[in-house]
Amino acid sequence: EQNDDMANDTAELAKFSLGLSDTPVDDAVAVYIELDSIKLSPAEGSGNTQETNIDTFTNEDDEEVETIQVNLLDYQGSSQIKIVDEASNIELAPGTYDMELTVVDAGSYVLLEDDATEHPIKVPSSRLRLGEFEVTTDAEQTDDTPAYTIEFDLRQSLVLRGNANNNNGFIIKPHGVRIVSLAANIEGSVSSDLLNLGQCVVYLYDETATEYGDMFDPDDEDFEAPDDAITASAPLATTVVDLDGAFAIGFIEAGNYQLALTCGTQ
Repeated sequence: EQNDDMANDTAELAKFSLGLSDTPVDDAVAVYIELDSIKLSPAEGSGNTQETNIDTFTNEDDEEVETIQVNLLDYQGSSQIKIVDEASNIELAPGTYDMELTVVDAGSYVLLEDDATEHPIKVPSSRLRLGEFEVTTDAEQTDDTPAYTIEFDLRQSLVLRGNANNNNGFIIKPHGVRIVSLAANIEGSVSSDLLNLGQCVVYLYDETATEYGDMFDPDDEDFEAPDDAITASAPLATTVVDLDGAFAIGFIEAGNYQLALTCGTQ
């Protein structure tokens, strides 16, 4: 009979690989984020205490680099860039982990339309804590598609500090950032009649939603809750429809969902 330590030593480990993707954001023409390291910590109560720190990355030329800078807008919808390759031989015990990104401030900024200024992305203590995700041996890298993907919904997570007349840079919030595996994509098109109304945005809701809210983050310290309780569901993800009517929401866990569409400014 094996004791617990021997069983843990011989348990099957999961090979870790990671990519980045995003959804479009209004007005920005580039959103650069530079990463210095990634820390994976077993969630509290998981029984696992082994932290993993990743401080080398794989760039788009499959070269090993110490930091990696990515323009998230180059990898929208179902597209992504692999930044940690399975060949790095990072192995994790299956279970629940917290992920924390260490961001290089100098290499993280936003470029806006008709504006050459590099508007800085400011992350408190240069650490972006993304919360929990599940590691499983079922998630595997396939060719250049990594086992796990960080999906930045920039319309939710990228927030202007100040206002358009007093731009003090941007912050990225964990709200609207998902870590997914074994994911699927939703793709479709919008008729030209609706496109003529103005910019169109697609919202993804849970299949149980009966009232459809816009984006809000109740955990945001600046969020002003209405007097009446909020009964509408917040969207799980959003995306802007392309000028040709095509849209894609990438890296969604397989299941049933509802889509909603708005067009125009009103």
